Amino acid sequence: MEEFSAEYFKKLAHDIMFDLNDEEVSELQEEFKVLLQQIELLDGIDTEGVEEMIYPFEAETTFLREDSVDNVISQEAALLNVKSAKAGHVHVPKVVK
Repeated sequence: MEEFSAEYFKKLAHDIMFDLNDEEVSELQEEFKVLLQQIELLDGIDTEGVEEMIYPFEAETTFLREDSVDNVISQEAALLNVKSAKAGHVHVPKVVK
């Protein structure tokens, strides 16, 4: 666990613009330790001779319906209740700094 020190998690949090206090870093380290233990358990499973699976179903999954166009409204009708529209699109204020 040396390579995943408190400084490592604080730097990672800073890189993705999160603020973590010491208690949160400690909890994150414990959760990460449990995750690594679970991965080690999975790595210990003998998969020799087990055929790889792409889908978890034996039968092909063809039960999905075809797409069909229903209840189409015009662009004008879709924009009737919006607060602000520009060039035929809903205009919303910028939310990212």
